[in-house]
Amino acid sequence: MTERPSQHRASALAPGATPAPYETQSTVLRPVEAMGLQFPNPVGLAAGFDRTGERVPSLVGSGFGHIEIGTITSSIDDVGPSTQRSGDARLGINIGSLRPGLDNLVIEDFVARLRQAARIGDYAVANLTAPTMHRNGNSPGVERLVHRLSDVRDEVANASGRRLALLIKLDGGEHGDAIPAAIIAARLHGLDGVVLVSNCLKRLNVISYHIAPLTVISVGGVRSSIDVRARLAAGAALVQVHRAFAEGGEKQIRGILGGL
Repeated sequence: MTERPSQHRASALAPGATPAPYETQSTVLRPVEAMGLQFPNPVGLAAGFDRTGERVPSLVGSGFGHIEIGTITSSIDDVGPSTQRSGDARLGINIGSLRPGLDNLVIEDFVARLRQAARIGDYAVANLTAPTMHRNGNSPGVERLVHRLSDVRDEVANASGRRLALLIKLDGGEHGDAIPAAIIAARLHGLDGVVLVSNCLKRLNVISYHIAPLTVISVGGVRSSIDVRARLAAGAALVQVHRAFAEGGEKQIRGILGGL
């Protein structure tokens, strides 16, 4: 079986080199290593379905390799599974702020939520897909946000002995657009990856190679095993679904996993 293009091989590319073309191929369903964590499979549930995490125990049985809850903000005090979660699925915590923009107060809102996430999650995602809050991957202050969150992640890890993987979530933009400032900052300050919202395989391919060896989680328009294979072939390490599960439930997810 031909091996799919790997984001980890991308680090060997010379600066300015053109990434290899992606192609849809069959994959073998097996555990995935990403961000220093092992995921039982590459398919996860995107943030937005379960804002607080209270539904995690029931969602684990749906077959997901990871479940991302949130976005959590200061309006949500009690976060996390209402009972002990079981199984191998990883838990991600999507964090944000109720204030607009990315000034110092907003950044400290993110910091507070990151500290909260570190107590219960396997990874945290700073959500920059908030147009009503005037935040995106090129917002003024995005580099300061990423730098501050990176420092706090390391501080918490040193204090607890447990490292929380840290990512940012942003809209991927159009093919041919400049690389967003948030992605450049993620590489500069040692984040673990990005959750990229895009259904454009070419854009995913370019950003996956640009950001390697950081992890890319692809979300947006994934409804079938064919979609999952295409995202993996384009450079994503993990893929998330939302509407497919909201509309089709566990049966839809089992069908996607069966197709892999």
